[in-house]
Amino acid sequence: MRLKRSILLMAVFLLTACASESDGDFSDTRDESAGSDGGSMMMEDSADMDLAEEIGESPESSGERLIGEKVIRTANMDFETVEFTETVSYIRELVTRHDAFIEHSYESSHTPGGGASRQYRMIDYTLRVPTENLTAFLNDLEGVQAQKISEQMGTEDVTQFYRDTEARVQVLENKEERLNELLDQAETIEEIIQIEDSLSQTIAERESLQSQLDYYDDLIDYTSVYLTVTERPRLSGERGDGISFFRRIQDAIVDSFYAFYYILQDLVIFLIYALPFIIVTGLVGWLIWFITKRVKNRKRR
Repeated sequence: MRLKRSILLMAVFLLTACASESDGDFSDTRDESAGSDGGSMMMEDSADMDLAEEIGESPESSGERLIGEKVIRTANMDFETVEFTETVSYIRELVTRHDAFIEHSYESSHTPGGGASRQYRMIDYTLRVPTENLTAFLNDLEGVQAQKISEQMGTEDVTQFYRDTEARVQVLENKEERLNELLDQAETIEEIIQIEDSLSQTIAERESLQSQLDYYDDLIDYTSVYLTVTERPRLSGERGDGISFFRRIQDAIVDSFYAFYYILQDLVIFLIYALPFIIVTGLVGWLIWFITKRVKNRKRR
């Protein structure tokens, strides 16, 4: 009985040690195997290169994928519009049409330059679009009643990290299965406690790694689209360094008239707000003038 117990405890310790070494060193297995089988791998690579040369194709020209299958995509886009409500409604309609959803939105107001003090609206969206619908979504977004100011697309290849994490999860699953088998064979309280401690640690680590995989699956399956829509009083037909000097003068003249127009509006609105104060101030001034005049007339008599 004592010999069986010793063998069982030794199996638990060896299993824990081997699993921890697998968790820490599995990523180096490829390098070690490359070192031990370097000659054969070089011969295989050389044979593949010779075969490619005979066929007349390189890895790039043969259409070989240079990016992994686990890719996180992002898109950043800025729009300006004079039809803010219609633009926002169109974007929301596209979100519903392509099975996307709004993860975050923030609407604020701003005052553009040029002397205008009117408040204009601006909204920032964080959209989650199914990656398989991303191309169709971006194509339909071109039909929005707004002017695109900037666009930036990004990709991040996480295939290597994803596969490494999957391998670690598989190692922990195998370890968990073997610990459960040892737990069924345990006979003493000490053996059961030791095995259960190791089993709980293994389960916690496996679930933590699995949550990372689930998080990356969500980022891969749904592309994050960061969209900004800014309301403007008017839109310039051209942008960039290629604008001619004459066009810049023309835009400056138009902007000056817009600024003058909005300044007049602000002046009228200010007078409306100040009208009660003007009336009260005028009445007080007239009353003072009237009393002063009456006093002077009495003194003359």
